[in-house]
Parts: sequence; structure tokens; C-alpha cells
Amino acid sequence: MLRVNTIHAHAAGHAARYYTRYLAEDGPEADGVWLGRRADGLGLSGTVATDDLEALLSGHHPVAGTRLGTALIDRYDSKRQKMIHAVSGFDATFSAPKSLSVWWGLTGDRGLLDAHDVAVRVVLDHIERYASTTRVRVNGARQHPETGGLVMAAFRQATSRADDPQLHSHVVISAKGVCTSIG
Repeated sequence: MLRVNTIHAHAAGHAARYYTRYLAEDGPEADGVWLGRRADGLGLSGTVATDDLEALLSGHHPVAGTRLGTALIDRYDSKRQKMIHAVSGFDATFSAPKSLSVWWGLTGDRGLLDAHDVAVRVVLDHIERYASTTRVRVNGARQHPETGGLVMAAFRQATSRADDPQLHSHVVISAKGVCTSIG
């Protein structure tokens, strides 16, 4: 099962600490890992560091500190009645079926973790291939150019908040994209 939640820029620090500290304490491998075809271009590989994830979710280059594209700023709607929070990313949570989670909890079979990881990677590859676009304005018209990939941080967990077996992965997908073509 897949559930997606929005991560807002004003909560970037809190979100980064939640994923890299709280979630990492529970995962079978502990630390999160960088994924996505655009991660290397930002100098991101291996273990996810809190500062790097916070910079990315704040809309900044994790190494250089420069702003990535347009600033992530909260704004009001056209009637100035409702606050619209800037979106810095998405938490895509991939949950294995309960039966698989219990099976893994009882046996510790590494093959079950590998099967979960393969399923998550297949979906992420599909998203990168078919859904990694951005929205830009060119001469007053909206365009949706390809980004050529995403920057993602994956955190696998083995239990629910109630401490029941629940094999799942949180994948933080950055909302910042790199245009590969604008026409």
C-alpha cells in the first residue's frame, strides 16, 4: 500500500530530524539512504544526514547552500483568506501487507526485507520515469518539462508506532526538480 503526505517548507527542520533521528532509530538498517537519479548531482549519496535533508527540504543545495530555484515561501490565496504553505516534498510511505510484516517479525528472514525493497524500488523507478516533471511559466503559459529524475531519501522501518510488526518505508521525495528541457 502507498500513502503520500505533503511536507511543508516551514517544517523542514522538524521533518529532517523526524526522518533522520526518530525513524532511523527503528529501522532494520537504522540510517536512511539517498536514492534517485538527481541525488548524485547534489553531492548526495550513502547515508542521509540531518543537515543535508533539512537543506534540501528548505529549498537549498545541501553542499553549496545556494537556493534551488524559486524560494519556498508561504503565501495567501487570491482573497487573502487562506494560507497556502510552500511544499518542499512528499513522504511516500510504502507498507508491506500485514502477513509479510508478521512473517518477517517471526522469522527475521532477510529475503522478506529484500522483497520489500525491490517492490519499493520498482515503484520509485516508475515514478522517476513517468512522473518526474516540474511546472514552469514560459511567456505566460505553463509548461511541464521533464526533470530527468528525482532526489529521494528512503527510511525503512519494521514496526508501527504501537510496536506491532509493520514493514514499511518512508521515502522523502524532494519537490525541487531540475528542468532538462524548456520549449
